[in-house]
Amino acid sequence: SACSFTLLAWCTLRAMSGFTITSETQAYKRYLTVFDRQITYPDGRTAAFDIVGHPRSSFQFAVVFVYWSERKRVTLLREFAQAAAGLVYNFPTGSYDAGKDTSLQQSAARELSEEAGLTGGTWHRLLDDDHPGILEGKWCSNRFTPFLVIDPVQAEPQVAARDVEEHIEVIEWSVEELRAAILRGELLTPSVQTAFSALAWLEREKLL
Repeated sequence: SACSFTLLAWCTLRAMSGFTITSETQAYKRYLTVFDRQITYPDGRTAAFDIVGHPRSSFQFAVVFVYWSERKRVTLLREFAQAAAGLVYNFPTGSYDAGKDTSLQQSAARELSEEAGLTGGTWHRLLDDDHPGILEGKWCSNRFTPFLVIDPVQAEPQVAARDVEEHIEVIEWSVEELRAAILRGELLTPSVQTAFSALAWLEREKLL
């Protein structure tokens, strides 16, 4: 499963680095979970940290870059961000749900239909199959996997229903508009990484 593989890969990387988690307890839980984690360094020092993440999602989420090959445009979301108490630009993004998903690609497809009202298309995972996912942040255990989908179609209305707390506007940009927005710092960081990986793939395949 996505969870067991990620845990194995993470434990292997941790053992190779020489840093050891000597204790970890749950300090707080609501939508995010905060862990009190103690680390022993290779030289014997110890330090305690607050680490956040989504254990209910196996600390995994997917980000989807939607590309329209004929008109060479990209679908994005303008959506409410809780931390900013305002709107930001983002690609369709969603967490792994073990009760609904058998893979991260299935998570990505589900979120694409829910958030952007799109389904199908040609899918490409933008990391190697054995990659555990890109770390969301220094103090965050969540990891994300970027996906590229080319030429999806409109989903059925009932499939595209969103969560009640979401505020989402679906927009479309040219690749040039997307690059300019990235340089202005207007996209969330996982979407910036996903854009970089997707555009590199499209350039290699001569689809831009």
